[in-house]
Amino acid sequence: MDYLTSSTKALYRKYLVASLGSALVITIYSFVDTIAVGQSEGPAGTAAMAVISPVFGILVFLGILFGIGGSVLMNNAKGEGNEEKGNAYFTTALLLMIGFTVLTWVLFALCSKPILFFFGANEGSLPMVMRYAKWLIRFWPVFPFSVFLGAFVRNDNAPGLAMAGVISGGCFNVFGDWFFVFPLGMGMEGAAIATVLGTTLQCLIICSHLFRKHCGLKLAKPFHMGKAIRKIFVIGIGASLLDLGTVVLSTITNNQILRYGSEVELAIYGVMTTIAALVQAMYCGVGQAIQPLVSSNFGARQYERVKQFLKMSVGTVLIMGILFTLIAECLPVPIVKLFMAATPEVLAAAPNSMRLYSLLYLFLGFTVLSTYYLQSVMRDRASMTVGILRSLVVSGLLLYLLPIFWGINGVWLALPISECIVTVVAAVFLSKKTDS
Repeated sequence: MDYLTSSTKALYRKYLVASLGSALVITIYSFVDTIAVGQSEGPAGTAAMAVISPVFGILVFLGILFGIGGSVLMNNAKGEGNEEKGNAYFTTALLLMIGFTVLTWVLFALCSKPILFFFGANEGSLPMVMRYAKWLIRFWPVFPFSVFLGAFVRNDNAPGLAMAGVISGGCFNVFGDWFFVFPLGMGMEGAAIATVLGTTLQCLIICSHLFRKHCGLKLAKPFHMGKAIRKIFVIGIGASLLDLGTVVLSTITNNQILRYGSEVELAIYGVMTTIAALVQAMYCGVGQAIQPLVSSNFGARQYERVKQFLKMSVGTVLIMGILFTLIAECLPVPIVKLFMAATPEVLAAAPNSMRLYSLLYLFLGFTVLSTYYLQSVMRDRASMTVGILRSLVVSGLLLYLLPIFWGINGVWLALPISECIVTVVAAVFLSKKTDS
């Protein structure tokens, strides 16, 4: 299908199915890990997974920062008819990806224990957390590179291959979690092994696109390196702040829960972060579906088609938001039981916690979508503003202020209220003319 001439509805359906399929399977990784660990290790294992969650956020952050930032610029350049410029952006983004992956890999390998303490581990939970973390260290590069390459492959008109890689890796992870955790009795470590091997398989399949005859991703001599690097960072930071924000907010939330609640609430939060990861990934799937479509048509000045893609995607995230919220509000106890061998204390605290926290799903989709859309139409400052407000400023402030007045309930309500506020800001940005 041609980005500029094919039916907008047909294009949207094609890319939405592929992106949502990929997003759904990616979240299976954390879902299955949390379920396997929770059922084998109990609430202590679920709480440990809550500490591990920010590490995954860092890895995904790198992949999205350079993958989305570089691919948007590449597609925009190719939409203008400049293939060489587009490939130069790909090459520059690849070099940045390699450099920052090595830097963070070395840093985490040398300082893993203090970093994990910062993320919410304590002397009691650290040994269990490290059983998982040591495997992440060994396979560190495959996580950001699977995200990075997936973004470029989707933008190179091969969303099906990206989805095939994710599905293959996800299926391996599901089987591996069962096999390593239960028959082999490896617990936390078994879940980690299944995850790293599944992600490696995913990365290898996506990499195969680079050797296909019709691959449009070519290495080219970068030019105006300083300017290109700045553009990649500026464009990519909006979407990547979703994951950087996850790191920051998970760290703050873990510490605030232990301050105003207990390890019971931390175990429940481990479940909620896993659910939230699924929800956010589905919303990101919608954003990633329209990103190559919008950026290409915007580069070609096809503004009416850009508006059509925006309308369809907004409708999609609104329907999803209502559905996700209703499920979480109606089934808090069955959801907790699915993820862990819950104690009576956990089951007693779960309904109130989950019902308050899950209100954020109503607004999350709109704010996530807005960052991808604003990036795609080259409104990088607006995208960055939305990302910073929702990921750091408003949410971080409320996480510290609300518990002073409402205790642990203030922790659960901080993110829903933050998303509601930022939704209003995002709506103002989206209301402006596309071609202005």
